[in-house]
Amino acid sequence: MCDHLQLCCRVVFLFGDPIKDVIPDVTPTFLTTGVLSTLRQADHIAKKVLQDSGHTKTLSQMPIILVPLHFGRDAILRQASCQRSVVIRTFITNDFMTGIPAVPGDHIPVELVSKMAEEIEKVPGISRVMYDMTAKPPGTTEWE
Repeated sequence: MCDHLQLCCRVVFLFGDPIKDVIPDVTPTFLTTGVLSTLRQADHIAKKVLQDSGHTKTLSQMPIILVPLHFGRDAILRQASCQRSVVIRTFITNDFMTGIPAVPGDHIPVELVSKMAEEIEKVPGISRVMYDMTAKPPGTTEWE
């Protein structure tokens, strides 16, 4: 996909039901106390699940990203975008110049990633959890 779309630099897996409608807009997002609290809560959950699993040393880095995308809205009802989604970005590297995502079932257990997603989905205001499968290059280690 990244070879064909010049502005596309990410490949993600979306947990949950299939997406039925195109996302027509994004959720207005500012660095408010509430938005930062949501991100911190999702980050804490993911890190705790990882730590409890004993797989912390498998990863070089695991940023949690909050994106202003509200999935699952009915296009006919024209609901306002009010939720955000979370991206789990597991990354394995020796030098941070290149690297790969931790592949579920290969580098880390599928059950671990599923548990992270299930727990993060319980956070109020979260629409969907995604898992970033982008290598570096073409993607960056963190989202920018």
